[in-house]
Amino acid sequence: MSLLKAKFTIIAGSNADKEIQLQYNPSQYAVEDSNEFSEKKLMGLKGVIHQFTGTKKSDLSLDLMFDSTSLGKDVRELIKPLELLVNIDNELHAPPPCNFSWGSFSFKGIVSSLKKDFTYFYHNGIPARVKITLTLKPYDTVEHTQALLDLHSSDISKERILNEGDSIFLMSRREYNHSSSWRLIAQENNIDNPLLIPSGSKLLIPSKGNDE
Repeated sequence: MSLLKAKFTIIAGSNADKEIQLQYNPSQYAVEDSNEFSEKKLMGLKGVIHQFTGTKKSDLSLDLMFDSTSLGKDVRELIKPLELLVNIDNELHAPPPCNFSWGSFSFKGIVSSLKKDFTYFYHNGIPARVKITLTLKPYDTVEHTQALLDLHSSDISKERILNEGDSIFLMSRREYNHSSSWRLIAQENNIDNPLLIPSGSKLLIPSKGNDE
């Protein structure tokens, strides 16, 4: 079985579609997704409520190695293509987005940092081996980001806290763009009188489909 080589592919800008193949596959990489919460204080209650606000995709960290001892040349020549990932692109006026791929793993991002640790040198001081620590921040297109934002519309069931001064009618307008759908919320939460909902109540907001 042939060895699958890791590589970067530039997504946009003056070097779009250019591939940068690594000399060696990463010794390790790390990713971690996390959930985000906001803290809300409620009138008359001690402590706070943690409300889920979304999922955050983490950065990708890579440890890479380049070695030119068998070539008898400056190792900085081997890593020069990586500069395309951190330099400002003339068309984008920003570092270009890229895709890191290795086998079935793929990550779209923009390089936020690139650290070079030179670990071996020729007798004349020219570096022959370097360890690269590279970090990419997640990248997404405007179109896909907008599609994700649309998921926060009234087509998705969710929970809301009725804060002081709020009402089920205002909540209906915020969630469905018209206050007349307050009955959906009342029915979902077994509310008999919409005027007697205590502040701090947690209400389930049904999906828009329930109104059709």
